[in-house]
Amino acid sequence: MEQPKSHHLVKRLIAPLTIWVVTKLLETRTVKSALQDVDARAHAKKRKAARSLRRAGRNAAKNPALLAAGAAAVAVGFGLMAKAARPKK
Repeated sequence: MEQPKSHHLVKRLIAPLTIWVVTKLLETRTVKSALQDVDARAHAKKRKAARSLRRAGRNAAKNPALLAAGAAAVAVGFGLMAKAARPKK
């Protein structure tokens, strides 16, 4: 049984109409300003994370003894996890 032509027309119009409504909503002043605020915060956090990573690299380079101790601690931790994961006899 074939459905009426109006049903097909409505189904074809739903996607473009939805896109148009969302576009109009995103173009409003309040949404634009909110998106700008979110973008600004994200950019600031990205810059802060990059600075923190560079600072950690500089600190590690200036303290080679602590870097070696940290690497040894990680190696010991991996060894202990491997030993704990072995099946018991």
